[in-house]
Amino acid sequence: MLGGFPRRVRAVLACGMFAIASPLVAAAQAPGGAAAIDDAGRWPYALPFLADAAVKRGYELPLPLGISGVFYYVERDIEITDVRVGINGAPLQSASHFLDLGSTSHVSVALSRFDAWLLPFLDVYGLLGYVSNNTTTRGTVTVPTLGPGPGVRSFNVSATTHLDGFVGGAGLTLAGGYREWFVMGDVNYSQTDIGFDDRFRALIGTVRTGWNTKILDIPTRFWVGGMYWGTRSTAKATIDAPNVGPVKFEADQGPVHPLNATIGASVTLFRRWDAFLEYGFNGDDVQAVSAGLTFRF
Repeated sequence: MLGGFPRRVRAVLACGMFAIASPLVAAAQAPGGAAAIDDAGRWPYALPFLADAAVKRGYELPLPLGISGVFYYVERDIEITDVRVGINGAPLQSASHFLDLGSTSHVSVALSRFDAWLLPFLDVYGLLGYVSNNTTTRGTVTVPTLGPGPGVRSFNVSATTHLDGFVGGAGLTLAGGYREWFVMGDVNYSQTDIGFDDRFRALIGTVRTGWNTKILDIPTRFWVGGMYWGTRSTAKATIDAPNVGPVKFEADQGPVHPLNATIGASVTLFRRWDAFLEYGFNGDDVQAVSAGLTFRF
């Protein structure tokens, strides 16, 4: 079983998806978090640029700066398309003709986030947090039989690996709307350091469209959307095996289905606080939940 290998080797073979989804920010036209204009009808803050022009056209703008705490959990299947091994400095050789592997990854991410509206329709943000990943890898190993004559034998393998580390990134959101309706496009890039030779990199894109309303005089938004996970990457690690020397491993991996749908809602409390909850799914292997609280100023 894979459990007989050193931890770093099992981690490469059981590598999963170490990425984050884009935290929601309020649309530029959303009623929640709106700042009051001054007595002269002007925007009282330095940001966003062109705010006065937007206010004159009747738009309500959110307060320009925000600090957020976000939690994200995702469960999805990961496919491992190739595994390569090099022993004691030898060139890497593919072992995929012996292996048929797949993984299920459970990822929890806690994030802090700072954002700023630079323009009435453009929000930029930075992310810093901690990621915990539990991955279960299962598959079949097929090897030649010992002894005279051709033949092969197969056996099942299974391993569970826990990895954790820090994640950081940045992103931007474009937002627009008409009356109560809004549309948002978000993209963010992140890197995760969990002890491999290279950091995991991810590019996540999301589109949402929804409706602004008020429930019991509380500004509320509802939306639907879709998300693309650009998290396909190569996990690399090197270990010193007793009586063998340095052994280098690489595994090409990524989500089986990189697309999923999202539904969500957010509310504004006391003008400066925004809370949101979002659920992601694809009807097959993806289950994702994110929640967060933002203070705007």
